Amino acid sequence: MYLKNSLSALMGLWFLMTPWVFGFGDVTNALFTCALFGSLQFVSSMLALGKTGKHMWQNWVCVGCGVVFIVFPNVYHLSFMAFFSFVALGFMTILINYANLYPDSQ
Repeated sequence: MYLKNSLSALMGLWFLMTPWVFGFGDVTNALFTCALFGSLQFVSSMLALGKTGKHMWQNWVCVGCGVVFIVFPNVYHLSFMAFFSFVALGFMTILINYANLYPDSQ
């Protein structure tokens, strides 16, 4: 669980930095959306370190952030590389946190 949540936290930091990496830091709404949801994903992932189960709200918040980041490049019409980055890492965020919500039961 530590590795999955750490990866999710790193992706949250990446989403927080993307406005400057991809050059859309001057678009205020896009900047605030990345800052809000990237930091929300980072904090929620750090709070979820070592915790699993479908009742963990932190992992649900991260799943929601992943959904937002999949929709995000369609709303702001970003470049291809930004689009690919947001969609791919958004899906990875959902999959990683879904794996924490429903771990293998043995």
